[in-house]
Order: sequence, then C-alpha cells, then structure tokens
Amino acid sequence: MTIKTLIIILIIIILSTKIQADELDQVHSGDWQFSVAVGYGILENPRVKVDNVTTYVLPTWYYYGENFYVENFTLGYSLYEQNSFVLDIQSQLNDDGLFFELDGIEKLFLSDVLGYTSIKQPIRPGKKIDYKSIERSISYLAGISATWYNPIADLTAGYFHDLTNVHNGNELQLNLRKKFILNSFAFGLELGATRKSANLISYYYSLTKEELAGNFSPYPPEAATNLHIKAVFNLPISNSLMLVASLKQTYLDDTIQQSFLINKPTYFAGFVGLNYAF
Repeated sequence: MTIKTLIIILIIIILSTKIQADELDQVHSGDWQFSVAVGYGILENPRVKVDNVTTYVLPTWYYYGENFYVENFTLGYSLYEQNSFVLDIQSQLNDDGLFFELDGIEKLFLSDVLGYTSIKQPIRPGKKIDYKSIERSISYLAGISATWYNPIADLTAGYFHDLTNVHNGNELQLNLRKKFILNSFAFGLELGATRKSANLISYYYSLTKEELAGNFSPYPPEAATNLHIKAVFNLPISNSLMLVASLKQTYLDDTIQQSFLINKPTYFAGFVGLNYAF
C-alpha cells in the first residue's frame, strides 16, 4: 500500500464522517488534539464497476488558534465571531474527485457481494467503455462560510470555488445541525444540501470523446444539488477513550444519476469504533 493510497482513503472517510469528540461540543482558543479511532468504516462508491472502500483505523486531528484553525483537511480563518454568529474564510477538499482516485487499490476494497447493477450503456451501440481506467483530479476549494447559532438549530451557509484550476467550478453548501446532550452521551443530527456548478458536474461526470470510444453521449452538463442526512454519536468511557459512531447518507441529484459513470442514486459513509485522544 502506497502513502498516496493511505492518504486518499483517510481523506475520503474523514470528509464523510468527521468523528472527533469536539464535533458536538465547543472548543476554545489554543485547543488541539490528535486522536485515533479503531473500528469499522465503509464508504460506498456510486461509480459504475468500482467497489466500496473500507478502513479499520481512522486518525483525526484539529487545532484552534485565536483566529486560525485546522480540522483534518479543512483550513479556516475567523473574520468575525460573536456568541451567535461566526464568519470564516475556509478551504476544503472537494469530494467528487476522490471517487476517481480510489481506483487500482482493490486489496483495500470490500468484495461487491451484490454484483454490479443497472450499468448505463450509450443509446447507440459502440465500443465497450473502460470505466475503471477513467481518471479525474482531486480539486481543493476555498471560500467563505457563515454560521448562525441559535437554540433551535445551528445553520451554516458557505460558498467555495476551485483553487486548483481543475474544473473552475464551485459549491454552495447549506447545513442545519442540532445537538443533544444527556449526561455524558452526545448525539448530533445534520441535514444538508450542496449545489455543485455545471463546470464541476461536467468535469467529473461527463465522458470525454476518448472515453466514449466512439459512442454517443447525450449527457448535459448542468448544475446539481445533492442532499444528505448525518448522525453522530459520542459516549465517553474515560478521559481519553470514547465510543463513537458517525453515519451519513447522501442523495445524488437526478443530473448526476443520469451520468454513465454513476449507477447508484445514493451512497453511504459510516464509521463505528473506539476513539483514543492523545
């Protein structure tokens, strides 16, 4: 297993789960933590003829300075902060490209026990498309994020644009979060929507002329909005040890589902295990 392979697996699971203990609790300036969770994690890959990926060890980390912060692969700087409102400059990885970087590491995948389903083929017969050889680059996004804290639920809205000149697209993100604390047990629920621009969708989900191999593709590059629901559970066992679980279901927009590269309307990401904080 190469270092690149390991980093890619950790990135995609971390983006989908984010299980650090402070996800449900407030942190303070100067706080930092590195933790390792041992358990079982799985990410469904919605691409055609590409298996899911699993992990059994999941490291996470964060640091919060006076204004600057790091949360795994997210970097941020607080422009304005009050008890009920925060405005940040923030950068983060785009998750679409990660589905393509998981190719070629079958030893780390689960066997597809259900087999391949409803693989979309072009309307006009042509050469067979080699789905596994299709490659796309990972992009990194940066923009601005605003969070409104209130007793009912926390609302976060953000705009992020491609910094890496991969697709020059953007994302609009809207998330509604609510946390519940009972004694030492903490539970968080999140509902979210992510609008991905036409440039981003065209790059990741359209086939090039070479990839079409002489076939015809009627797929239009349009903006798409994915929806998701996420639940996080934290139960401390000791000062350093915690039982954690994070479950996330993402619902792909109809535009993405129409792509020849996609054969699932939704995908699941989850992790359950024990987290140790150093």
